[in-house]
Formats: sequence, structure tokens, C-alpha cells
Amino acid sequence: MKIVMPERDTLTRGDVDTSPFEEFGDVVVVDHTDLDAIKSELQDADALIVNKLNVTADLLQGAEKLRYIGECATGFNNIDIDYCREHGIVVTNAPAYSTDAVAQHVFALLLEYYSKVHDYNNYVQHGDWIRSPIFSGFVYDARELSGKTFGVVGYGRIGKKVGRIADAFGMKVLAYSRTQCEGLQEGENRSENGVKFVPFTSLLEESDIVSIHCPLNPQSDGLFSDETFASMKEGAFLINTARGPIVDEQALANALQSGKLCGAALDVLETEPMSEDCPLLGVPNCIITPHVAWAPLETRQRLVDICVDNLAAFVRGEPKNVVTA
Repeated sequence: MKIVMPERDTLTRGDVDTSPFEEFGDVVVVDHTDLDAIKSELQDADALIVNKLNVTADLLQGAEKLRYIGECATGFNNIDIDYCREHGIVVTNAPAYSTDAVAQHVFALLLEYYSKVHDYNNYVQHGDWIRSPIFSGFVYDARELSGKTFGVVGYGRIGKKVGRIADAFGMKVLAYSRTQCEGLQEGENRSENGVKFVPFTSLLEESDIVSIHCPLNPQSDGLFSDETFASMKEGAFLINTARGPIVDEQALANALQSGKLCGAALDVLETEPMSEDCPLLGVPNCIITPHVAWAPLETRQRLVDICVDNLAAFVRGEPKNVVTA
């Protein structure tokens, strides 16, 4: 079995062992930026293991032996699923591997803005506390989370985890999901375990903080636009750890620069790595991390374990976590 693996370096820096993939055949590691080399290696490959590589019909053209693609992520919008179905290629993903890590990162971003820990550490390290005339150098505008309204857009595993943590902070939790909120009209809501499900527009209008946890699909692509930001509560804060294209970056930059939003924190962007002309670069009150919410050591090890198990199940003829069914 020939297994093409163009993105091994996105899974490990040597701290996570990817050698278990080799138990199933010859693993060919290719530079993920060299699409010609990848396409060439796929011509006689049986399996492809990817993370964020854009797996198009063109890339797969001529890969007659290819029967399996293992997506090392939960989202699989980077793969042409229709092409794979038509050509009998089984595609699997890795659900639920990053729930704890992403939820943790959401609140790291939120606390960075609300508690100003990084700013205060810089204040101390630069000697400003030494020069302070009083014992407490409260020079930054910090706020409490307790009592705020926290809106969760997308209420899958991660959204639920984030909602529980928000509740533990003493926040009022609102949620919107297409399944849970189907049929709800403006002014209506449905409650479950302390979470109030409301229409999308109601969540925008009432939430002090909005955290995005829905998948990228035709319905969510560009969901947060100029119109969406105009509907949000004045001075709200936006968090996106889902997928970059859900947020129109120029619209977000406009909302931040106008003061409509007090701030935003993103772990994902429309183009990754970040483009030089990204409209959010240098925008005040916009915290950006380089798509690392999923990247703690334990999380990446769990991801590799799931992906190896997916491949083993496929080899046994019992595929699981299949997204092409």
C-alpha cells in the first residue's frame, strides 16, 4: 500500500510520532507546496493523508488506484467530496479530537482582551511598576466576564463545551444552531440545560460576546458581513476559532475601526498563512493567533491516533468516521 503524506510537518515538530502510518505500507512524504510532485505521487497511490491541502478534482485526476483519503481534521471543506463519491474514494475525518483545546483557546483569547494579562506583563517587564506611585498599576481597561451575555454560533461539541465554560464564569449563554433553532421566530426561544436557543438575529442583538463554532459550508461562508456586524450589539466582542471564510475580514476591520465592535480575537483567517494585504493586520483591538487552537501536544497526539485508527479500520474493510457516505 502506497500512502502519500504531504503535510506531516503540520502534525508534528518531532514531538508526535507519525510512524504508525508506516505499518500499513510505504509512506511517501511530499512537500505540501509542490502540487506537481503530489499529483505525480498520487498516480499510483492507494491512500492520501492530508490536513489542510486543497484536494481538488484536478489534483486527483489520474489517481486511478486511490481509494482512501484521511483528513487529519474535523472539517473537510478542503476536499472535493463530490469527486471522491463519484470515483469511489472513501474520505474520513477526525471528529471531536480538539474540543478541549479549542474551548481552552477561546477563553485564552477572551481573557487576553478582558484581563489584559499580556499588557500588564509588559508593563511590569518594562519597569513601569517599579516607577508606579501606587501599589496597583491599573492602567489598562479591564472588565469582568460575569454578567455578560455570551452568544455561541454553532452548537456542536465545541460550542457546547464553550457554553459550559461561559456558564461557569457567570455569563448568560445564548446559542444558535440551525437544528436547535429551526422554526423559532423573533422573540421566541427554547431552553436546554441553562442555555437559551434563540434566532440568529436575536443572538446578535443581545450578546456582549459572540463566539463562532459552526462548520464552513455554503450557508456559513461570509456569514459575518457588514450587515451582520451592523446587527450586533454596540461594543460587542467577536471570537472566531472555526474557519476563516465565515468572517468577511474587511467587514470586520470596518466594524472594529468604527467602534461598532470593541474588539475581536481570531485564530483563523480567510487565507492561511496570513496574506501581506490582510485587512486585519495592524487593526487595533484585533487579537490574531496563527491557527493554533488545535495544536497543543496532547491534541495533536490524539489527532494522529484517530487518523491511524481510521486508516486501520479502512484496511480492515470496516471504515469509520466516513464523510463520503
